[in-house]
Amino acid sequence: MFLILPNMANADSEGGKQTLPDASVYHIESSWQDQHGDSFNITELEGEVRLLAFVYTYCEHTCPVIITRIKSIVNALPEEVKKKTIVILVTLDPERDTVERVKEYMLNQDLDDQNWQILVGSADDILTLSALFDVRYKPMGEGDISHSNVITLVDKQGVIRMQLRSLGESTEEIIKLIEELN
Repeated sequence: MFLILPNMANADSEGGKQTLPDASVYHIESSWQDQHGDSFNITELEGEVRLLAFVYTYCEHTCPVIITRIKSIVNALPEEVKKKTIVILVTLDPERDTVERVKEYMLNQDLDDQNWQILVGSADDILTLSALFDVRYKPMGEGDISHSNVITLVDKQGVIRMQLRSLGESTEEIIKLIEELN
């Protein structure tokens, strides 16, 4: 089952300039590093359509399936839309998923460095962001983390527009919506 949420963009009272809608996930203050070690605040992600998922690089179960599903979604997009769509993977394992580890993982998974980012944050920032995306996770011992298998589409203003909540769901609607938003 998937969830589609309405566009909730607001116009600023100073002549139509767009402000972040109340439903934007970009209202939170949190610091992250990407696979290059570049630091930024989550608010800096505004302006691009993004697919987002929570994974960890040592996962041998569903995380590779999530990444394969995202790749299939991106590959189904027209070339001009594909270039504009950014994929964000947020690690659930900040202790082991260092910047060096996620950079190596991207190479091993053949993830396009131009359109894919893996974010490493503090345990508190991961918890806050996962709550905004309704993603639940729990360490299970021996390095495994049980987690929701959610792929989320976020519009340019940080509003969650659709979530695939199961790995078996059709991707047709999310592909169509990505095209509309770009």
